[in-house]
Amino acid sequence: MEYTIDTDRIFYPGKKEVLPLIHITSDFDILKSIIKDGFKPSYCTEIITNDIESKSACFPMISFSNVSVEYAINKQRSYGTLGVVLDKNWGEENDLNPVLYLERKSDLTNEIVRGFTDIRTYSKKDLDDALQGQRTNHKSLLTKHIIKVFAHSKNYDGNLIRGGILFSEKYPYGLEREWRKITREDKIPYFLIGDEIENKSVYNEKLKSIRYDFPLKYLKGLIVESEWEEKEIKKVIMTKYNLSEFPSNIKIRINSIRHIPDEG
Repeated sequence: MEYTIDTDRIFYPGKKEVLPLIHITSDFDILKSIIKDGFKPSYCTEIITNDIESKSACFPMISFSNVSVEYAINKQRSYGTLGVVLDKNWGEENDLNPVLYLERKSDLTNEIVRGFTDIRTYSKKDLDDALQGQRTNHKSLLTKHIIKVFAHSKNYDGNLIRGGILFSEKYPYGLEREWRKITREDKIPYFLIGDEIENKSVYNEKLKSIRYDFPLKYLKGLIVESEWEEKEIKKVIMTKYNLSEFPSNIKIRINSIRHIPDEG
């Protein structure tokens, strides 16, 4: 069949599905706690490397993946088999930001890693003062910029370790489309470095009263593992929001990935 190509034809972008923000957990009690009280931040260690140098720090955060429920269940099961599914608008309205993924050998990664050399002579107090805007000289402004970029950055791929076990040496973190909220509160360190990282459990105690809750309108769904958990989580939701009926728009997905068929 003969044809010609219409080089003047314009194609408009197709309509894309707006994916939710999904927080994954491995503990049903934690899932119930999130529904009851909101998300609790914790200090998480991040390492950025250019394969020559590595820089590490801990930041107080909550994190989500901007993916489909199917992707979360099938591809992110190493994080857990339960989850809370929120409308993306909640993240946009509550200071969450998508993570900047870094290719190890890229110019940007090298600049971020090298930037730490320029601020390494600072004391921890000077670093904190720079972050709080109490010091506004050139070096302080550079320091604030580097640390805040680091707080929202991650290598595109890297080691995936769970429970001290290395699952993958080049796990593609970039495919998780992570969104983060970094806790910014008085008397809460914005980051931990050095020996502080080893004692992050102590610093997590400072976060125990902080919660990030969400209105019912942003709850799109939940991931549980059994009919019993489905019934229990429905009770928690109805009690919290004083409902007489469970909302039909909240979809509960039973994750069967760990189910073992009963052969009896």
